[in-house]
Amino acid sequence: MKILLWFIFMLMTAINPNPDQKLKQGICGTILLQQGNQMPAPGRKLSVGQPVAREVLVYQLTNINETKTDGTVFTGIKTALAAKTRSNAKGYFELKLPVGKYSVFVQEQEGLYANYFDGKGNISPVEVLKDSVTKRNISINHKAVF
Repeated sequence: MKILLWFIFMLMTAINPNPDQKLKQGICGTILLQQGNQMPAPGRKLSVGQPVAREVLVYQLTNINETKTDGTVFTGIKTALAAKTRSNAKGYFELKLPVGKYSVFVQEQEGLYANYFDGKGNISPVEVLKDSVTKRNISINHKAVF
């Protein structure tokens, strides 16, 4: 019974890494870093990544035509910066935002990183709805080999 309760507690912690979240509207998520060889192999356990502290920048919804890019690292973003924050040591971040559509980037040495696109060329899109928190987990994997 104790093992079952421990498992449920661990599962709930994984679902909400910040149980004291008081955010009522905006975005939240976890940033995980994957590096090196991520190829599956016999006897090798694959990693989902390590939580990292990074600056998170949220711009008004940004299309790939409104930036300069080399694929996943962006510079010269022409849309307005809406908000920014920093993830904690567990990779968790949250930002209060008004209703709207945004693009989420992570600051890396090379520039702003994003690796998710919709079918319309929008970069790492997320929509904030009234009285709702949208979850957006981010995997930084541009230095990983798959």
